[in-house]
Amino acid sequence: MAVLKRELAFAADRPMENVGDWWHLVLDTDAPGLYVEHTWMHANPHMNGLAAHGSERYGINDFLTLAEGQPAHPVLMSALKEMFREAIPTSD
Repeated sequence: MAVLKRELAFAADRPMENVGDWWHLVLDTDAPGLYVEHTWMHANPHMNGLAAHGSERYGINDFLTLAEGQPAHPVLMSALKEMFREAIPTSD
């Protein structure tokens, strides 16, 4: 089926370059799961311009515990609060 992603944050290493850290909230509909994916690409001057890159997945609880202070942490908290906020009753 589908993997749905919502970007939480991007922290650039240098302005005007597409290198840095990305965090996404991911919903995998095949293997039902909601997690945070951290992807990075960092220029490495010792590797003749090649970039070091990789990706990690965190369960929501793990991310909230381990990633405090990361740019995506407050954005994830806001997204979760919005997902679980109670419907505001309307007066008739």
